[in-house]
Amino acid sequence: MSTSKWFGRKFDFSFGPDEYTSIYQRLQQAPDILAQLLTSIPEHILTHQPDGKWSVKEHTGHLSVLEPLWRTRMHDILEQKPVLTATDLENKATSEAGFNKDAITALLEKFLAERRATIELLDSINVPGNGQTSMHPRLQQPMRIIDIAYFTAEHDDHHIAVIQELVKGR
Repeated sequence: MSTSKWFGRKFDFSFGPDEYTSIYQRLQQAPDILAQLLTSIPEHILTHQPDGKWSVKEHTGHLSVLEPLWRTRMHDILEQKPVLTATDLENKATSEAGFNKDAITALLEKFLAERRATIELLDSINVPGNGQTSMHPRLQQPMRIIDIAYFTAEHDDHHIAVIQELVKGR
């Protein structure tokens, strides 16, 4: 796991459908991993914004903010849209949400609820058997639903790694 900039990452989606089970498990486990990591962390650590960057709470809130985008993109593929729905590259929804005012338990519950909705959607699709693609607008790569799931798991890992560094830096 690297805490390098997310937007600089490149992704290889050449893996086969046999990887889906492990990707699915990563998606299922992320809320629990995050909750375990943030148990008993003092409030001043959770809200600290090093060098004006996001705090632990803001990273946690960001995960739930983006969860509907992952589901929308899965629907884009199912609906055979040529290009996936774009994200706000400035992350205004996260920056303007005021997550530092929220209890960490509420942020974790929101992420869990959003992730459960994503898991329910995945459960309703034959993901390994669905080879349809749509173009990712920033990466300029075609993506399948399994690729969206992998991308989401990688995004989780990226933010969890940043959160771990913020917690260690107390």
